Amino acid sequence: MSDKVKCLLVDDVEENLLALEALLQREDREIFKANSGPAALELLLVHDFALAFLDIHMPTMDGFELAELMRGTERSKHIPIIFITAASPNEPLPVFRGYESGAVDVLFKPINPEILRQKAQVFFQLYLQRQQLEQAVRAREDVLAIVSHDLRTPLSVLHTTASTLLNPKYQLTEQQIREQHERIRRNIDLMNRMIGDLMDVVALRGGKLSIDAKPTVINDVLREAINAYDAAARDKGLTLTYDAGNDVMRAEADRGRLMQLFQNLIGNAVKFCKAGDAIRVTSRTRGSTAHIEVADSGPGIATDDLPHIFDRYYSASRKHQASGTGLGLYIGKGIVDAHRGQIRCVSEPGVGTTFTMSLPLMTNEVTVQLLQS
Repeated sequence: MSDKVKCLLVDDVEENLLALEALLQREDREIFKANSGPAALELLLVHDFALAFLDIHMPTMDGFELAELMRGTERSKHIPIIFITAASPNEPLPVFRGYESGAVDVLFKPINPEILRQKAQVFFQLYLQRQQLEQAVRAREDVLAIVSHDLRTPLSVLHTTASTLLNPKYQLTEQQIREQHERIRRNIDLMNRMIGDLMDVVALRGGKLSIDAKPTVINDVLREAINAYDAAARDKGLTLTYDAGNDVMRAEADRGRLMQLFQNLIGNAVKFCKAGDAIRVTSRTRGSTAHIEVADSGPGIATDDLPHIFDRYYSASRKHQASGTGLGLYIGKGIVDAHRGQIRCVSEPGVGTTFTMSLPLMTNEVTVQLLQS
């Protein structure tokens, strides 16, 4: 989606076009001018306009004719049109013909500059909201398509494995049967995680992400998350290390949610890094806050993508997206927010990526009480 909204001005008098442009011009807008209906139609074939101001009285093709042509074309039929006329406000014909041609408003000269700006601003905002909604719908459809596709893989594995176990012609040993059962369990876990991601998104949108906060040692959760990916990292030729220093970080936190957060960040690093890369996890106490970093020397994140990586559905709509829902970072930020913490990311393409988190720790007084109880 373009950062600027586009507005079309159509008038056969150059001075009028310049005056309208001066009234409407802003850094977040792009103004296009046409001095005739045919010239306007050429611009309409190329650009998506948020609003069009049409002068009614023009030679060759007047504003009404241009509006009717716009309404008859799929590309331009939804563009709001505001007519401008030098006729008297007491003359009903321009108003009737304007609305009949599909205009949203008719302005009479001399135009009040503030009224023109305010009317234009309303339609610019509506356009941006519609663009954002369309983008969200497309991204949601991308996610559903990815989930539907990815669910087929574990389902296919389950079907094949179950068929193998039930078919008497296969003389499986006890060890082979255990391996098939383990294969079923792994794929069920994968499907549960994918479905869980979608349920978490629904909860986050409603502001109801469940957090079961209990006394938790963050170091232990980090070690467990790292151990879960230790074998996968070794298999890819990666170095995965954890530096906890001498700090023991105790917090009122949901252990399961923190595990989900840490495993997502470490799992992403393992997924995108290549042989020879390093993944380093560090944790330190800074005052009453746990400071945690997950840094890798992998491919990094594109500069254009970096501001959006925590947006809902964003990564799932990118062409480089690997398998998965692409919701992990959005959910991860929701987990950090629910713990009253903060998360940020810095990255440089070809150099690596670092995720930094801060989570509130228990006060010394609360920690002592828990140790004594």
